[in-house]
Amino acid sequence: MGIKLIQGKPTSPIDNIPALVFIHGAWHGAWCWEKNFLPYFSSKGFDCYAFDLPLHGAEKDKPGINKLRIADYVDRLKAVIKQINKRVILIGHSMGGYTLQRFLVNNDCAGVVLMTSVPGIPVLRLFKHLFLKDPIAIFKTIVKQDMSQLINTNAKVKDALFSKDMPYDQVDYYAKKLGKESFRVMIFDFFLKTIPPRKNMEIPLLVQGAGKDELVSVNENKYMADWQKGELQIFEDLAHDLMLEEQWQLSADGIFDWLTKHFLKDVNSKTSNPKLKDTFPDAVQDLITTLGKNNQIDANKTKILGLGKSKRDN
Repeated sequence: MGIKLIQGKPTSPIDNIPALVFIHGAWHGAWCWEKNFLPYFSSKGFDCYAFDLPLHGAEKDKPGINKLRIADYVDRLKAVIKQINKRVILIGHSMGGYTLQRFLVNNDCAGVVLMTSVPGIPVLRLFKHLFLKDPIAIFKTIVKQDMSQLINTNAKVKDALFSKDMPYDQVDYYAKKLGKESFRVMIFDFFLKTIPPRKNMEIPLLVQGAGKDELVSVNENKYMADWQKGELQIFEDLAHDLMLEEQWQLSADGIFDWLTKHFLKDVNSKTSNPKLKDTFPDAVQDLITTLGKNNQIDANKTKILGLGKSKRDN
């Protein structure tokens, strides 16, 4: 019996393009892609798939989550790709992006998008940030080996995952869907491991970051784009859960722009991200170049959507 997949089927499929496979982050499940991203990209002609990592989503109430490591999540991803049996573009959010970076060390695909991904270096900065913000929650997380201590109230969920203007009823709805996460993944992968470079640097890769992200800083997204030799988009007004934010379409449009550039070259791209065009008309291309150089990233591969620093980078 195969792994249960949630599929978004295109009404007007485009021939000879890879399928999109979405990988969720910590505490989440395949459900986080259903409302916005699967309908959006299937409407653009892509065959789309989402799935639950082990003991997440539909399996979130089963015991044993702390036995899992990132290698178990990579194995699930490899099994899903084999089951789909098509060329795929992999899109991973947060821990899903970290899983993708581990996958890419020894494996290949058509393209990769890392959305507010956990970076491939030890995230001791995050531990320090969380400890200073809520030392009691960190203490309970360690003593109980229970990462849900970090998101066990609606206020914590909103602070960690969403912008301040996210409606309370939406926060409550998503908070009830969240599950547990592996303590071993946090300690032995996120905090201690450095991921080697990807096997194939020729694969197109996009990094998306959020200016109001409480978990992954803008500088860490810049590091990933530089380290993985990818393109960079920063959404200054969005928070960690790009795919569920009220302005989720800014992220989706950014990915579609990138897909058009690399995989849909013959498709009219006039539907590309209006936020990008409004924020950076032709008159300020020199400013974009300067920003790219200052950030030590190839300016020709960089899009910065909205000016100003993240509150995490002050």
